[in-house]
Amino acid sequence: MADLDLILVTQSNVVDYEGFGDLPLDRLDLYKSLVYPRMVHHGGRFRSHLDYLNHKRFGKYFADASYPERRGMYNIWNLASMAGVHLANYLAQFGLRVRLINNLDSEWDWFEEAYRDCATPPLVGLSSTFYLSWKEVGGVAKRLRGLDPDMDIVLGGAFANAETIHQSPAAFEARMRKYGFRYVLHAFNSEPDLRDLLLARRAGRSPDTVNNLAWIDGALKTGAFAATGTQWNTPLLALSDVPPTWDRLEMPFLNRTIQIRTAAGCPFSCAFCSYPTTAGPWKTVDADTVRAHLDSVMRIPGVDRVIFIDDTFNVPPHRFKELVRIFADYPFEWFSFLRVQYVTEEVMAMMKDSGCRGVYLGIESASDRILKNMNKRATGAQFAKGVQLLNKYDIDYLAAFVLGFPGETDATVQENVDFIRDNGVRYYSLKEFYYMPHTLVHEQRERYGLTGDGGKWAHDTMTHDRAAEIKLELFQSIDTSTHVDPDTSLWYMAYLYDQGLSFPEIRREQDEINGLMKAQLRSLGKPADAAVAAE
Repeated sequence: MADLDLILVTQSNVVDYEGFGDLPLDRLDLYKSLVYPRMVHHGGRFRSHLDYLNHKRFGKYFADASYPERRGMYNIWNLASMAGVHLANYLAQFGLRVRLINNLDSEWDWFEEAYRDCATPPLVGLSSTFYLSWKEVGGVAKRLRGLDPDMDIVLGGAFANAETIHQSPAAFEARMRKYGFRYVLHAFNSEPDLRDLLLARRAGRSPDTVNNLAWIDGALKTGAFAATGTQWNTPLLALSDVPPTWDRLEMPFLNRTIQIRTAAGCPFSCAFCSYPTTAGPWKTVDADTVRAHLDSVMRIPGVDRVIFIDDTFNVPPHRFKELVRIFADYPFEWFSFLRVQYVTEEVMAMMKDSGCRGVYLGIESASDRILKNMNKRATGAQFAKGVQLLNKYDIDYLAAFVLGFPGETDATVQENVDFIRDNGVRYYSLKEFYYMPHTLVHEQRERYGLTGDGGKWAHDTMTHDRAAEIKLELFQSIDTSTHVDPDTSLWYMAYLYDQGLSFPEIRREQDEINGLMKAQLRSLGKPADAAVAAE
């Protein structure tokens, strides 16, 4: 077998459960909003909801299992990554040999074997899509270099791109030396740049003609730092820019569900969202191309579920109807994001008949005042009508709410509670507003008296501390709907469905976990370890 050009690590755990587990329980009241309702205390530590289910089903936690065992246990990162599969498909047409490691925490033994089997060490790629800090990506790089201190690692993806929005690529130098990255590709759409880097590396050429690249020539601590020019890359799609060869890829981690994308960018400009800034122009794939790729996907043994990860899947409505008609020709079930304010009863019936099993609703708020501030181009009444249609046609869904956006008050929060109760919302998530500088609301910060950054902010009507309090108050008081962790949301539901649970079973399991967390929150402040007595 020929040596690999690239081993691509697409994802791994991004939450430091070990670190949270080491925090003192007698100070839990100080950090309760960081762990609840994201984690449940069980077996003496804070754990993910899926790890609670691991112990319940397998009698052990994920960290205590062998790598082969982990691949059969519950872990959200075991769900096949869209980014990795897309990239491997794209690179294959240029004769580049890629091995995918879908979840490093489950497949470390596969990584070791693949790397050591290469006579010439391959480039190791780290996708940063789900990471938020240098500490997180640096921790993965440290683990990789523990296998080979001279390993060449390239960092790319959303985190790397975001780091250059407000600073020069030269700012990468110190971080690269500290954490051990040979290369950083910082374009949002870096596929062609990675291709050029791999081809240059294979030919033994300098990478100085590769766009959007920072690199260190020589020893990581002392070698010369260099960077090439920044150039915008037109978004590449998993469907329009690669041949329909999904069934030719080596994907031993795949179960029943695959993720694909039929559009890039976003035609909306919600005030809290950075995606329109970073992703560039909106671009869609024509229906015939979608059909050709679905034909390829359906040739993969065992795959019968698809997650479409387009941010605005049902816009424009005429294109969505055309796609849904195509889906009806296939035996798969599907999940997607959905702008539910644009869905009619006719379209909802088509979705049901074509195998739609679940959708993600970025409602954010049921208050017309907050929706206007968010530039959502929707009203609470429109959302209510769409949710009622989903209930009527028995399509499962998660309604996501953001707490604390500028203008938020206790009264607007109550509108969310009323919306969930009055419309029979099945699943919901709560997340505090996250303040990013490359967003529309940042440009309007003086209007709202908005200060701070990230998760720590304040404005004229609320602070981040109050939003965190509200999150826990609502979680404990809402009993007509099932809360799902917003960090996993629709993927959590689609993943458990992929693993064989029905939606009634998913809801029962999650209600059990939520009940345990609520009991732990009620016991805060009581003697000894009563805060976790319910476990």
